[in-house]
Amino acid sequence: MESVTAKNYSLITERGDWLGQVVLTSDGMFASVTDYGNLSFAWRSYRKDEDFREFLISLNIEYFGGKMYQGNTYILYSEKCKKACMRFAEKILPALQTALKEELELEKNINQNQK
Repeated sequence: MESVTAKNYSLITERGDWLGQVVLTSDGMFASVTDYGNLSFAWRSYRKDEDFREFLISLNIEYFGGKMYQGNTYILYSEKCKKACMRFAEKILPALQTALKEELELEKNINQNQK
């Protein structure tokens, strides 16, 4: 059985206000508790040779918001819910992508300095 790792991210706005907490797992799960909703989704078929963080950085807001909505449609199927998921994506995805890019750049620099 493959070991799954998890990483935790506390997201803030450019002004320093709290946006939310996101947990990512190495096997493709996104889970969040935020000011814009508590949403989750698991991408079980993203490219496994790719770092899940890189995969999330590559997403656009519409696709990401659609997946957040898709994860809820079995209980909440409405235009209001869809709009809430899109607002979530507009607020959370860019902040998460920034945090992931910074983390990956830091890891790259550390790895280069260790060589």
